[in-house]
Amino acid sequence: MREVTGVVNESIRMALSSLMTHKLRAGLTVLGIVIGITTVVGMVSLVQGLNQSMARQIRSMGTSVLYVRKYEPGLFMGELPESLRHREDFEVADAEAIERLCPSVAAAVPLTYTGGVFKYGDRETRSNYAVGTFPAYLDIQDLAVSEGRCFTEEEQAHRADVCVMGQDLLEALFPHSSAVGRWVSFGGKRFLVVGELEAKGKFLGQSMDDYALMPYSTLQKRFGPDLDTYINAKPVSVEDTEKAIDEIKEVLRRRRGIPPNKSEDFAVFTEDVLMDLYHKITGTFYIVMIAISSIALMVGGVGVTNIMFVSVTERTREIGVRMAVGARRKDVLLQFVIEAVVLTAAGGVIGIALGAGAGWLVEKLVHIPSAAPVWALLLGLGFSSAIGLFFGIYPAVKASRMDPVEALRYE
Repeated sequence: MREVTGVVNESIRMALSSLMTHKLRAGLTVLGIVIGITTVVGMVSLVQGLNQSMARQIRSMGTSVLYVRKYEPGLFMGELPESLRHREDFEVADAEAIERLCPSVAAAVPLTYTGGVFKYGDRETRSNYAVGTFPAYLDIQDLAVSEGRCFTEEEQAHRADVCVMGQDLLEALFPHSSAVGRWVSFGGKRFLVVGELEAKGKFLGQSMDDYALMPYSTLQKRFGPDLDTYINAKPVSVEDTEKAIDEIKEVLRRRRGIPPNKSEDFAVFTEDVLMDLYHKITGTFYIVMIAISSIALMVGGVGVTNIMFVSVTERTREIGVRMAVGARRKDVLLQFVIEAVVLTAAGGVIGIALGAGAGWLVEKLVHIPSAAPVWALLLGLGFSSAIGLFFGIYPAVKASRMDPVEALRYE
């Protein structure tokens, strides 16, 4: 074991010495490796950073929210087929039945929305929207009121003209004062502001604070009964999520009269579906990354093979001397294989540093989040070493098969 370790250490020392002697040649040889690993690490850093940012944004929408919709997002690209477009709408009674009949569901609320412009005096917002729902919507979505209050169940029952405004609307209409107790207009109707929502930030670059909450009954009364209704629900606990989904499906199937041999004409999903959709989109980046880096790595690998042949030719006499003084063929083989691996591994280290640095630079300049995971760094180092092993083995075998006598005569 000690003998093998000694041979390996000596081979590494000789490899490093050879690289230092021919710095420019070594640098040009591993340029393809550097470009390939830089591409891999840089792209992985950006995609991982975006994934983490996406996960945080989805969590900010509410923890373990169950979305009851006509179909899952991203199920169809482009124009929806008629079978999905004309699926049966949901009703307030559906949400009430889910909350009443599903033991694993803590709360369920209907919601609907419509777009428009909010006005106060001579100020107005850009195009925003009003969401009609029940007071329990705040608990389901993990929303909080920073000032004032939410509308009540009594106001919901009596179709009161009240609203709770998001931060974007407050900044546009009441930049230096409280909005609570003021009357604003929306769609030609007047609403009393009873509360202000805490800021939620952005989701996929879009603000989550550019709306106002109103009683569901108020929105239906003021803007017509033809608005689409959706349902959001929350399980009793995260562990009950799957059970809650099954219970919701069972309740809606009974209410819609769907026979056991037919599939649902609705969808119940969590934020995981949104994350999966995002991963499908970013998967394209990985494919492009692999294609670009593979070309660069193959070019780098061919360069390694070429330069190792040159190195073997230049050191033919050295190989003959080593064999004459007792070096075995496997020692010569190991020496040149290790030299190739060290060469490409050095290129891999440079590529890792450049890739991580590129990700950091992009984050600072254009504010795209970046995160270089340890597994990506190790993968870059391992892959670059594997390139050296694969492309360096043939020149090493050629060196180990030299006739010592002929090698000593080489000029």
